[in-house]
Amino acid sequence: MSATQVAAELSIVIPTLGRACLRDSVRAIATGSIKPGMIVLSHQGAPGTMDEMLREFAQYGVPVQYLRSDQVGKATGQNAGIRAVTTEYFGTTDDDCIADVRWVESICLALEKHPGEIITGRVLASEEGAPSTSSFETESVYRKFPLRGGHFTGGNFASSVKLFNDVGPFDETPLLRFCEDIAWSYRAMAKGYLIRYVPAVTVTHLHWRDEGDMARVYSQYARSQGGWMGRGFRAGDPWFGALLLYELTRGGKRWIVGTMQNDPLRKVNGRAFVVDLLRGFSAGLNGR
Repeated sequence: MSATQVAAELSIVIPTLGRACLRDSVRAIATGSIKPGMIVLSHQGAPGTMDEMLREFAQYGVPVQYLRSDQVGKATGQNAGIRAVTTEYFGTTDDDCIADVRWVESICLALEKHPGEIITGRVLASEEGAPSTSSFETESVYRKFPLRGGHFTGGNFASSVKLFNDVGPFDETPLLRFCEDIAWSYRAMAKGYLIRYVPAVTVTHLHWRDEGDMARVYSQYARSQGGWMGRGFRAGDPWFGALLLYELTRGGKRWIVGTMQNDPLRKVNGRAFVVDLLRGFSAGLNGR
């Protein structure tokens, strides 16, 4: 893959609800140092609500493929978008993420050097407290799922379509709705694929949630991750039991420290990764 003005063999997939922040997300990608060959917008919103945006996007000179469905969940939106890709490679981000000016270029360079790998990178916070961030500055290659995580984010990754299809789509079941990317990365590494974390592949996650929203987000994340662990443990893999204990220990520490320091976000995060994690684990263990 050569670094040219237009990366004709790379499409960018954005699952979206049609929120206003999508404007900035698309603008950043379309006006970056290298344009993608296509932007695929997978919309789970009311018909017609994105018509004005689509007219605006036409000015950037990047072809936009618009898909709409009545399904719900990021996994279903991402899967639909990736299925529509006709180029050899794709990258994907969220509608509340702003790509660095060299994001597409950095993806292209990484895939040129490592075409058979999964490329991921930094997710910075627009403000302190934004969820799902990763700011490691060192390039790393992951062959096995690390207990501490931080190796992959579904809101900032790229690969060949062939690789994605070999691993299979994101899990669309409700229990795993908020950890579909973690579950997918585990399956990918189980099949022998490497995940390469490249700091230059950077997006910024907009922080638009209040404390109540964040409490719900942490609860959803924790329950889904617990559900994934419960399913894996039920399938006979004891590693998921070790992962559960690791996350419970970390969650318990955050809960205690947050309470002692009067830090409400840390407190609700820690509580979620104890109480809701166990609830999810029980659901997964019982085959839900």
